[in-house]
Amino acid sequence: MSIVNNLERRLDNWVGFTDSHLQTTLAVILSGLLLAECFLFLRIQLATGYETSIVESLPSTYWLLFYTILAGSIVLLFFAGATGTTFWRHGLALLLANYLIYMFLPVARGYKLYGRGEADKLRHLGDVQAIVETGGLPGIWYPGEHVLMAELHMLGLPLTSTQYGINFAFTLLHIVAIGAVVRLFSQRRESIAAGLAVGAPLLYTTFHLSAHPAILSFMLLPVVLLVLERYRQTNEKTYLLLLVTLGLAVIYMHPMTTLFMIGMITVTAAYSILYRGIFDSSIKTLSLRLGALFLPLQFIWLQGFRQTEVSMYNMFGPDKGSSPAAQELAKATSVSFTPVQLAWKFVDLYGSVFLYFLTAGLFLVIILVAFLRRNNRYDWGLSATHFMAGVTLAVLFLLRDLVVKGHIRLSRYAILFAAVAIGMLILHIFERQRSYLIVLSALVVLLAAGLGAQAAYEPNRHLTHAEYDGTQYVSTKYNLEEPVYSMDTSHKMKEFVLSSNHDRLWPRGITTENNVPDGLGYTGPDVRAADTYGSAYLVTKTYDRKRHTASHYTPEQQEFLFRYGESHLNQLERDSTANKVYVNGGYTAWRVSPQVDEDIAE
Repeated sequence: MSIVNNLERRLDNWVGFTDSHLQTTLAVILSGLLLAECFLFLRIQLATGYETSIVESLPSTYWLLFYTILAGSIVLLFFAGATGTTFWRHGLALLLANYLIYMFLPVARGYKLYGRGEADKLRHLGDVQAIVETGGLPGIWYPGEHVLMAELHMLGLPLTSTQYGINFAFTLLHIVAIGAVVRLFSQRRESIAAGLAVGAPLLYTTFHLSAHPAILSFMLLPVVLLVLERYRQTNEKTYLLLLVTLGLAVIYMHPMTTLFMIGMITVTAAYSILYRGIFDSSIKTLSLRLGALFLPLQFIWLQGFRQTEVSMYNMFGPDKGSSPAAQELAKATSVSFTPVQLAWKFVDLYGSVFLYFLTAGLFLVIILVAFLRRNNRYDWGLSATHFMAGVTLAVLFLLRDLVVKGHIRLSRYAILFAAVAIGMLILHIFERQRSYLIVLSALVVLLAAGLGAQAAYEPNRHLTHAEYDGTQYVSTKYNLEEPVYSMDTSHKMKEFVLSSNHDRLWPRGITTENNVPDGLGYTGPDVRAADTYGSAYLVTKTYDRKRHTASHYTPEQQEFLFRYGESHLNQLERDSTANKVYVNGGYTAWRVSPQVDEDIAE
């Protein structure tokens, strides 16, 4: 105990020192590092061809600066929260400027787009193009984000760059809103620093860069929660009007987020009623009818769209096969991993979320003990209730194919309230003034921030200009009655290069079902391309031959993912049933037919 007390005494002295000296010095140093980072950003060279990882393509100096500023800004937020200064503003500004540069790295690297082949953003950008071209909504049942991006594009921002600005804007809003929620819950001015700190990590990892409406719209929920709690506390009609306005915006942006919002309002109302009846009769409550208000509004908006019927069938219709959990398990077991490799993959993909879930779970134990001791804090119980509701929803979604697979996306409600709960925990630690616990909580947030940023940029997401130009050429020229075989390329790519309003969009033609077989289909010396593909089109690109080389994969995965090499391309060159009809250096299109003289439609 003497060792712990001695350590705590030294930490107390150090934290006291930071109140008057270190925070100013730290802010100045981090500002200088940010200027250096901006200089490096402006000097980033354009990619000369397809690259498997944007992370590995950048100099290590940049990443050293990025993670130093990320860690330093969070530490500055913790210092401000622990000592009650206003340096949280400096920490927030540094954090956001750091993330702004980080999210525009694909632009500096010269990518046509960060996201290729099967990425959902391809379809959404195709919808944006259709809005710009027609001035209407091409059957989009959640057009909020699309309309916003179309407006930015019409104001002069390049179409492919709008997604990076949108990603940053909603991430900024999410971080600030979490800080404001923790501040409102605690009713302490300095607590905003703790809220900003716990909101700082990119907890949705790659979704912070995907411009996906389901996640971007969800980032509005902390704002809704903030207004909802203000309305409960004050009962002012202004907040009710603002809540309805935000609710309409969420309905316009995504139907699943609307259901999350309705659930959040209903849980908050039910908790306030129960808390008032059991613990404190002076607590103001919300009406359960408030959440139900948005159900008819959502029905009125969605009932005219065909996609509503399709989604309802997918949710409640007959079993469609394996659940997302089973699909993920099958994918994971397609290649064997050692226990160390498996553990590292888990940390790499879900480390930040797992760390937050574990910390929030520990806080639940503290809350339970506090309630058993009659220390019934409304804000603690509310954050714990929402977190447990989120975990329950994540488990249900995982076991039943209610939404698309993706553990982060399934768990987003629990992730949000894990962050809020950890903010409340850190404030509790500040109240107890135990310096070693402050340091420990800061390390948790720092580790989560590092893991989140490290996981956000995935391998093999580089859409080259060559692949874009080639896909656009093929999409406008090929015979619509015949398939196009292109590796890891979906109909979404066709929507992106043509727009979702183009008259050649259907029939699909380019789909993931028409993937390129192993060895380009050359299973023997006498096999011809026409024997494998019939009368069709075949695409070969640099991506096909480089994707398996990403260092993200283990040697076993690289061997499993290998599709074809130069020897197979040479065999295709000699094949009398395959004619090269388009080539631009990184993308080659072939017309495959038993008739040698057939060519692509002009």
